[in-house]
Amino acid sequence: MFFQICLRFIINHLIRCNKILISVLLKTQQLLLRILTYNSISIMKQFSLLLLALGFLLTSANIYAQGDATQNLDDFIKKHQIKTERTKEGIHYLIEKAGNGRKPIAGDYVKVRYKSSLLTGKVFDESPEEEPFVFRLGYRQVIQGWDLGVPLFQVGTKASLFVPPALGYGENGAGNIIPGNAPLIFELEILEIMDRKSYNQYMVALERKERRAFEAHQKKQFNTDKKIIQEYVLQHKLKTKRTDSGLSYHVAKKGRGKKAKPGDYLEVHYEGFLVDGTKFDSSLDKKPYPVTLGKGKVIPGWEEGLQHFKKGGEGWILVPSRMAYGPRAIEEDNISIPANSVLIFKIKIVDLKADTTNSTAKQ
Repeated sequence: MFFQICLRFIINHLIRCNKILISVLLKTQQLLLRILTYNSISIMKQFSLLLLALGFLLTSANIYAQGDATQNLDDFIKKHQIKTERTKEGIHYLIEKAGNGRKPIAGDYVKVRYKSSLLTGKVFDESPEEEPFVFRLGYRQVIQGWDLGVPLFQVGTKASLFVPPALGYGENGAGNIIPGNAPLIFELEILEIMDRKSYNQYMVALERKERRAFEAHQKKQFNTDKKIIQEYVLQHKLKTKRTDSGLSYHVAKKGRGKKAKPGDYLEVHYEGFLVDGTKFDSSLDKKPYPVTLGKGKVIPGWEEGLQHFKKGGEGWILVPSRMAYGPRAIEEDNISIPANSVLIFKIKIVDLKADTTNSTAKQ
């Protein structure tokens, strides 16, 4: 519950600051609502990654060319002779196809398709055709321009919504995508007004669909990784063993004593490579890397792979992407790892101290 409250606070605070790129905000909101409703671990992981992306966007320099993107909205409408209606808040709208359903009110769950652009015509976000966006109207889950503009349209309506900066992302803009003081244009289609029950049903169906797609992608990627590892093994003439997880390892020097197990403390020297031979990290010019197995402090490929080695042992661990960083690209310090990368580690177990916790407890 504390986790959920913190997430809701973060989102509401960022929305009030008008600093969030809408493409990230909308997806973040979808994920947050699913976390609160279904407590999905996989979705929590996705949300954590999105929070990292939000942090990057909000601290990025606003380098997008200003130009016509920040011209006055009323002047833009007049110059292009767009026959819009104007609200007292300064929102312009143009109905291209009138719907015949009711208009949404605060508290409704509204399903929409949208395309977002600057006055220059540059599109910065768009909802996927097969996955419309759903939000709760009047609950500050979207920019103020949406909360004020969407109630103008009946279900079935296709319209353009012209939002002034004060009701969008204000003078700060959003990252390097939306300049400060930029009016925004949204092409909207109001698809449906949903009650709580239909919203829950929709989100459950969407989660199942995304899970199936994710699992299919994972399976395809796993098969690809196994082929990549096999080709690497053949090319480098390594005598490896492959586990059920897809991880492969080669013991070049056996070492002595017992193999490492969860709870054991290890000090490991390593070199990390991509399959093309690019070295992305190494401990050889530093102290050995300390790790206690079973603590979840290293990638799953290390958690499993190191258990095949003894103190003094040397060899190779070939890690499929799902046991490394998966679809997440790593760009930090001097480390650069593309998404879905198979990782190759050349390792040496410098020290291994057995876990004495269980034996002490038995005494």
